[in-house]
Amino acid sequence: AKGAGMTTARDLGELTISTLRGEEGRQAKEVEKLVAWLKTQPPADVISLASVLLVGLVRRLRTELGAPVVCTLQGEDAFLDSLVEPYRQQAWELVAERCEDVARFVAPSRYYAELMGKRLRLPAERVATVPNGIAVEDFTPATPPVQPVIGYLARMHSSKGLHTLVDAFVELHRRGKVKGARLHIAGAQTTSDLPYIEQQKQKLAAAGLAAATQWHPNLEREQKVEFLRGLTVFSVPSTYGESFGLYLLEAWAAGLPVVQPRHAAFPELLAATGGGVLCEPDDARSLASELESLLLAPDRLRQLGQNGRQAVCERYTAEVMTRRVEDVFAEAGQTAVSMKS
Repeated sequence: AKGAGMTTARDLGELTISTLRGEEGRQAKEVEKLVAWLKTQPPADVISLASVLLVGLVRRLRTELGAPVVCTLQGEDAFLDSLVEPYRQQAWELVAERCEDVARFVAPSRYYAELMGKRLRLPAERVATVPNGIAVEDFTPATPPVQPVIGYLARMHSSKGLHTLVDAFVELHRRGKVKGARLHIAGAQTTSDLPYIEQQKQKLAAAGLAAATQWHPNLEREQKVEFLRGLTVFSVPSTYGESFGLYLLEAWAAGLPVVQPRHAAFPELLAATGGGVLCEPDDARSLASELESLLLAPDRLRQLGQNGRQAVCERYTAEVMTRRVEDVFAEAGQTAVSMKS
């Protein structure tokens, strides 16, 4: 993680294409080393790849190890779309071609399953939706602070919409209906993010809100849990098509209602949990209005937070996710056996 920001997708086109070509690319020797090592290990019933960007390995893995491959889909479209041409189109075509050798895919939301299914020409029955899960027991809700605190916990980057939240916070204070509101911002901060962060600090200072804002970069896990306990409402108004948004589960586990943009996986998640409200994407005034509405209705605020926590405790735990992934693995293994017979 310390190396984050050292490269961008725009610089990695040639390397990406070579990697996706697997045994036909410039990393062929490394592929063979991996296969040779895996042959020294106990035989696998199923091989799981954490990202479709590793799909260049599948052909050799299937041929040499004889096990079906299950591949996770989670956010790869943003990287592939960031490649410059002609690499972008080549990469998508290579991924689609290599995906023909994958037995099953796992997506964290119906939104992303449908999106990647269309882009990679995948039959719907080959893509299972398994929502992410967290260790809920690590999070406990706390008594809301006396003064309302709006929280953000994600990378401090434009793609996560931090500037939209900052603008909404300024607008909220300009309207003057919610008294004493504060903004607490936490999350990953890399060297490349510093100019963007400085811009947001300057906007807050110009509005006289520097003292009403706290910044908490690069928190450890325990610090993150404690950070969430000190909030009233939560928002990460991402600007792109997020496949899920794990930070929402963490916020809900802490009993926090959320305000998210009406796009990507967010409408699906909020409908499933009843843990928040939607605003218009990339619209600071809409976000400010929804935050204002919640902060002026404490009973509704509390109910949404309770809804979110109950949903996470029942359906979005690490244990529930594990069982559902195991079911996908078992199905992939059974399908492979039937095909061989």
